[in-house]
Amino acid sequence: MADDYREVLGRADGLRRGFTTGTTASAAAKAAAAALLSGGTSESVTITLPAGSKSFSGKEIDIPVNSCVISVKSASASVLKDAGDDKDDTNGLEIFAEAKFRSLPGIEITAGEGIGRVTGFGLPVKPGNPAINPVPQKMIRNGVEQLLDHALLPDGFSGIGINITAPEGRTVAAKTWNSRIGVEGGISIIGTSGVVEPRSEKAFLTTLGLVIKVAAAEHENFTIISGYVGERFMSELDAVENSRIAVGDFIGFGLEQCARRGMKKLFLPLHIGKLTKIAAGLFNTHCDFGDARLETLAAAAGACGADTVQIQQLLALSLAEESVSLLNNWQLTETFNLVAERAKWRCIKYLEKSAAGRRETSAGAVPVIETAALDLQGQLLGWSGDYETSEELCKNFL
Repeated sequence: MADDYREVLGRADGLRRGFTTGTTASAAAKAAAAALLSGGTSESVTITLPAGSKSFSGKEIDIPVNSCVISVKSASASVLKDAGDDKDDTNGLEIFAEAKFRSLPGIEITAGEGIGRVTGFGLPVKPGNPAINPVPQKMIRNGVEQLLDHALLPDGFSGIGINITAPEGRTVAAKTWNSRIGVEGGISIIGTSGVVEPRSEKAFLTTLGLVIKVAAAEHENFTIISGYVGERFMSELDAVENSRIAVGDFIGFGLEQCARRGMKKLFLPLHIGKLTKIAAGLFNTHCDFGDARLETLAAAAGACGADTVQIQQLLALSLAEESVSLLNNWQLTETFNLVAERAKWRCIKYLEKSAAGRRETSAGAVPVIETAALDLQGQLLGWSGDYETSEELCKNFL
């Protein structure tokens, strides 16, 4: 018996590692197959981790079996997904596997309730197939094959069929970005290393990259928003939902991914607080990476005619949002356009530098970029470019 998975996987930066839905499904499949072949149940099952991780490649971990039921013609087992300390929507999800003998040799893997179907392109699984990625499929096969190599099958049977289900999968999938990346009806069985690293930022960026990759197969024009403010703005427009993405604070990452995927036009409607940070050259807008909102606004307002007293008032504010009413009252709304123009220039320079560093010329070429400043209600304050109206701007990009 291998060591308990918690001991083998250990911790990263003080946070406990866990295992993927791929490892979960593999463990359930092996437990079900073992029960079918032996007629008995076990409290745990040993899984060999795949080669996707330098630290854990080939290591064996012991995973608890949550339930196991044996019937006349089949056996089923379930395992609870443990994502460790990572913020994972599938954490605690129960994944089932049912094992049945089949007349044909080999192992057939199918999926049922709660497992999504691939509907889009750009994923490692072809459209129409269950969303069980290649590495988890291999893990399932390897685990069951280990048992078959030492088993005597009943007369008339040469292989085993494995059906993966997750009764709560559809509900859980609604909390994820599955529908955005082309997976409908349930969760995805994923994981190249079998291990969940408790770094939510890494997982988030991986998902962002995948969403953008899938979107690039359908769209040349794309919109990067930060969060709910951008969603409010976009909800008022007749825009295709999967032609935009909320990147949180990771504006620079979103820009780079879109440029590398060959998108031609990028539109960034952002809250004025986020946009001023971009105008100052901050492409991760989290407060840990700096803050130049008020200084940027004050400088832009000064360039648009604000006097010393007005500039001092802007610098004394706590939030960029507070500048909206002041600049409106002072009839200095051109400030928002200037901030948007400066943010656009920063984005272009950022991508030029990024492309030069990768020595890319085609897919890495800098797309056409425009930005817009929004208030907290998602209302447009100003924009870059020579567009006479906001309608003209949006029509050109959406």
